[in-house]
Amino acid sequence: MDFIEEGLIPIIAILSAVALPIGFGMYLGLIALRTKSKENLELIKQGIVPPPKSKPTPNRYRSLRNGFLCVGIALGLILGNIAVETFHTLEDIYIMIAFVLLFLGLAYILFYFVTKDKDLEG
Repeated sequence: MDFIEEGLIPIIAILSAVALPIGFGMYLGLIALRTKSKENLELIKQGIVPPPKSKPTPNRYRSLRNGFLCVGIALGLILGNIAVETFHTLEDIYIMIAFVLLFLGLAYILFYFVTKDKDLEG
């Protein structure tokens, strides 16, 4: 009896943590799809052609921003590691976090200056 109870607790915990949110998200998605379909049917009944779905224009500078952020993280980790090896302190993790945040901030500032005069919509 204890084996069954001990085996069920992890299974129930995993199902509660993973399966329930996924199932709830799928349920909400189906409700939204059904609502959109009903709206389109009502528009068709009234003689109105539903507007076609338009794709949003992609942001051309997203890759540039992500590149700056990756370089910032890499520089923060490299220089943070050098600082940790140089200073030999007990708070190594704080130095690493500080360097990564510093270079992430510098990457965002650099991205701003590179793209401030450009049209970011298209």
